[in-house]
Amino acid sequence: MPTRLRAPRMRPGDCVAVVSPSWGGAGAYPHRVARGKAQLEALGFRVRIAQHALGERGFVSDTPENRADDIHAAFRDPEVKMVLSAIGGDHSCHLLPLLDFELIRRHPKVFLAYSDTTVLSVAIWQETRLVTFYGPALLTDFAEYPEMFEYTRESLLATVGVAAAPGPLLASTWWTEEYLDWGEKRDLERPRRRQPSQGWWWLRSGAGEGTLVGGCLESLQHLRGTRYWPDLEEWERSILFFETSNLPPEAVDGVLMDYENMGVLERVQAILVGRAAGYTPEQREELRRVLLERTARYDLPIVTELDFGHTDPKLTLPIGSRARVDCGARRLELVEAAVE
Repeated sequence: MPTRLRAPRMRPGDCVAVVSPSWGGAGAYPHRVARGKAQLEALGFRVRIAQHALGERGFVSDTPENRADDIHAAFRDPEVKMVLSAIGGDHSCHLLPLLDFELIRRHPKVFLAYSDTTVLSVAIWQETRLVTFYGPALLTDFAEYPEMFEYTRESLLATVGVAAAPGPLLASTWWTEEYLDWGEKRDLERPRRRQPSQGWWWLRSGAGEGTLVGGCLESLQHLRGTRYWPDLEEWERSILFFETSNLPPEAVDGVLMDYENMGVLERVQAILVGRAAGYTPEQREELRRVLLERTARYDLPIVTELDFGHTDPKLTLPIGSRARVDCGARRLELVEAAVE
């Protein structure tokens, strides 16, 4: 197995296959699908909606077998160059026993997702060494009104569209987590309200370089104790990144204590934390305290309030590609190409 496998870079005219590995949100909100498809086409891509991607079957889009088959069909199709998750959920874990990782390894493509689909992104990296991408999803980002946020779009294209190291990452000057009701189509009435960003928080001095591994913290929990969880030797070469969609600081503290007991925190080279969704200013401060307390035994560089995860706009972070963080210089960069 190669140490690292990269998909071909995305080019204008390439085909994007949309899949729904977990929740059936694409079927519930067809206007978001239409907007997301139009944005992808405006970027020069062709769009193919997977056979079962618009399904609604209780709290998931379809049976595990059909959801896995959609992913297999996308990787098997020579025209498809990107496999894009419609949205997250909580049940991508259903697919782990069904995925044909050898098929995925033989047909490397850009796999782009976030939130619950962390489960598949990390598992694919672990099983095939294909670099995957933690970034925008169809319904949440490509469907933004009146168009995809420029910061999100430019980060994505710089990461999956160029066969060179993206280089330094910069903070957005603003952010939003406002929700305009999709069911009532409030999301078509006006853009979401923005608020000024205070920038990234460089919590501890120091520098580190390693392979990015991570995603949504609550989704990573599905992988612990499975063959898809990185071993301790791999964590020694890694930078852990995570964010949360709804875990309060005290719950994050518990997970990080687990990571300490598992030997992860003493081995990673740095920790990157995305801006938490739904937090009060007091909770943000509490999370910073938790991070410093849980890592007090280790000389770990830590950056928080980064622009990825369940607030917007968002960076695209390549799982399996190397990054470097220097808190003294306040510099975070992707140091190698994530595609070829």
